[in-house]
Amino acid sequence: MKTIASILLLALPLALAHQAQAVEFKPLDNAFVQQSAAFGVTQDNWDHGAHAGVTFPNAYRFTPHMEISLPVDVNPREWPERPQALLQLTAADLDGEHSLEVLLRDRLKNHSMVVLNKGSLVHQHFWNGYGAGQTHLQMSVTKSFTSLLTSIAVAQGKLDMDRAIIQYLPELKGTGFEDATVQEVADMRSGIGVTFSEGKLWDDRMTEAQDWNGDSKYPDMRGVMDYANTLDNHRPIGKVYDYLDVNTELLGKVVEKVQGQPLAELLESQIWGKIGAQQPAKWMSNRNGEVVASGGLNMTTRDLAKVGEVIANKGVSQQGERVIPAEFIEALFQGDDKVRFAWQQGKESALATGWYKDQFRVLDIKGHKFIAMVGIHGQILVIEPKSQTVIAMNSGFGEMEPPRMAILIFQQIIPAILDKLAQDKA
Repeated sequence: MKTIASILLLALPLALAHQAQAVEFKPLDNAFVQQSAAFGVTQDNWDHGAHAGVTFPNAYRFTPHMEISLPVDVNPREWPERPQALLQLTAADLDGEHSLEVLLRDRLKNHSMVVLNKGSLVHQHFWNGYGAGQTHLQMSVTKSFTSLLTSIAVAQGKLDMDRAIIQYLPELKGTGFEDATVQEVADMRSGIGVTFSEGKLWDDRMTEAQDWNGDSKYPDMRGVMDYANTLDNHRPIGKVYDYLDVNTELLGKVVEKVQGQPLAELLESQIWGKIGAQQPAKWMSNRNGEVVASGGLNMTTRDLAKVGEVIANKGVSQQGERVIPAEFIEALFQGDDKVRFAWQQGKESALATGWYKDQFRVLDIKGHKFIAMVGIHGQILVIEPKSQTVIAMNSGFGEMEPPRMAILIFQQIIPAILDKLAQDKA
């Protein structure tokens, strides 16, 4: 007769086979940093636009990072294929019409694009030495992932977005965040004031706290909370959409506080292990393992598309498992008067009718209303619920966010693809 102990020992390997691997801290890849320095690329300048074409697929190697593993028994379903000649479509640049291949490859320095429609793979390409199984820095697309983890905490009853942020992070008392709600922080309506460093869209003091360009040079900036405690208001709270990374960093801190776990572990257990991801993700961090909640995720373009597929399917995965709360996606897509008004006060209102809510943009362009996750230098995930279309792309454009790049992507290329797929009745 088998003893209870022997039965448990036999069952243990089976149980472990269905668990995710532990998130693992990976230190700086010194050998790669030295190899890069021989080509003039250093920790100080790896994120410069001139280097983005080669550094973004290798970004996590320039900083410490947390590796987010797959379930041991992962066996993701492959998409059925229904190829469409999307690169032969045309759209306009300032000098007239060109094929999407020319606009993407030659003018936007695109590395990859994966397009899904009604659950089928209709297009994928990988250029510039970038492969289907290779991760790519997503920059501010990361913000939307931090928000997805926030939505799960809300659905679990652990977080109230209408409460003041200091009720979760009392360390912020006396700062510009003191009177802002969690929702206002999530919507970039906190009213906080930040002075950008010259030639950048962020304050170097924050990226120093994140070891983004090597170990921090500021001894009093050992984490983003140290940085946040230096900030004050410069706009009315709740009234203006003002896009600042520190809002996302604090949103991530709130989630960690109510969940009692680091963001990387939450991403692995709540999202990555459920969407059918095919490769581990890398989340860049400082030396203490504090991830960059506003811009440090590295993942493959195909896995990015899988996240879009879940959103397009109202939060349910390929395997039929609820991943993202349906109520969150619906509220995001519908918006509200507060975010509509705030959008109109911001600079992005010139690009499109829309709003920014919960770290996502919702845009209405040329008859297409879609959700957009956006990162500088050309990182994009677009979801159009009506047509069940997902467009994931990664790029290495040489400037951060010039108007021409935004116009080409959002007013030309994306509408051309959505128009084409709207004609396909399959």
